[in-house]
Order: sequence, then C-alpha cells, then structure tokens
Amino acid sequence: MSGDASTIDAMPADVAGIAAYAEPLIAELAALDVGTTLDATPAAALVARLRDLHTAMRAVLPKGGKPRAGLFARLLGRDLVDQHEAEALGARMGVLLIDADRAASTLRAALVAHRGRLDAMQPLLNGLLEAAAALRASTEDAAHHDQRLRRAQHLETVHATQVISARQLRLIAEQYDALLARYRNVRDVLLPLWRQRAAADHAAQGAAHAVTAADIEADVGHAVDAMTATLASAAPAGVDRPKETDA
Repeated sequence: MSGDASTIDAMPADVAGIAAYAEPLIAELAALDVGTTLDATPAAALVARLRDLHTAMRAVLPKGGKPRAGLFARLLGRDLVDQHEAEALGARMGVLLIDADRAASTLRAALVAHRGRLDAMQPLLNGLLEAAAALRASTEDAAHHDQRLRRAQHLETVHATQVISARQLRLIAEQYDALLARYRNVRDVLLPLWRQRAAADHAAQGAAHAVTAADIEADVGHAVDAMTATLASAAPAGVDRPKETDA
C-alpha cells in the first residue's frame, strides 16, 4: 500500500503480502509519534514562572496587606526565609514576566505543532479502515480468507487504539489552552490592575480600597493553584503507539 491513504493497493495473494498489507500506514503513524509531541515541560515552566511572579507580588505589597505567617512558621524563622525569597523575586519582576511570556510562547508553539500532527493522523486512520474493509470484501483466493480476516481485525484494532489516544491528546491540549487563557487573564487583566492598586496602596499607606492589591494578589494565587491542578490532571500518560503484531 502506498503512503497516500486515499489509495488502496491491489489485494496481495500471498501470505507475506497479506501480513504486511497497509503496513506503510502503520509506519507513518508511528513516525508521527504523536504521543511524545505534547511535552509537559513548557506548561510546567509557565506555571512555575507564574508562581514566582505571584511570590514577587507579595513582596511589594504594603506591609499591612501582606499575609501574616503562622505562629509555627515564625518560631522556625520560616517567615524570614519566605520574605527574603519574596523580596529577591520582587526585585526582578520584570525578568520573571519575560520568562513567563517566553514559557507561554513555547507552550503555544508546542500546541500548534501537536495539533498539526494530530490532523496528519486522520487520513492515515481513514486509510486503515479502508484497508480493513478491502481485506474483508476480497473474494480472491479463498484459501487465504482467514489470513485476510485476521489482518483486517489487526488494522481495526490499531485504528481504534489510535483514535482513543488522539482523543486523549486533544483533551490534554484543551487543558493546556485553559492554562494559557488563565495566564492571559493574569498578565493582561489582574497584573496591570494589581500594579495600579499596589501603587495607590503605597501612596496611601494602606488606605482602604474597594479592591486592594492584596485582593488581586490573592486572585492571582487562586489562578496559579488552578493552573497547578490543571497541569497535574493533564500530565500525558503513556499513549499507545502503532506497532506491528502477528497478523
């Protein structure tokens, strides 16, 4: 069978030919290697950078707006360690935002490439079903009927397995889209509003606002937590790859 999924080659009349029927389609599916194209690293990097950014936001809040460490943390001196880390991050918020933008850009590019490979799967999957149907419909050489049936069943199994894998991978991609949407909301809405409120709070020494910088910082924290949960649920499991078995 040719690599063009729309073309069905003539039905082979020998054992070896039947056993290898549609093998180029399976090989092309394996070469796409869709299961490994959606690397979780860019998504994890985005969440990590946003968490750093959230920590930095806490460092520059007016003192009265900062969350107070618990008694146990203060006894251990953990509050001083956390504050030192936050202040160090606060001094480089611009760099953190650049890093987060870079991670988001990398994730977007990875999603585009991943969806391209998923789209490339479809004609190959269609070709597997066409080949299986051709095997089942063939009336040539009745002596090899059982072999053709076994090969058809194998191609149908490969097709079903790959369809399930592709569906799972599309769902993971949608979850990564949700990560990016949350990041855009933090970057384009919450962060500018937080900067405005933080400046006002500093100028007024913590005077009351309808929405304070601390409120917005808390919203960012909730967004980061939600993104972390999404990342954990979207971790790609082992996705079955097309492979040859005895037909």
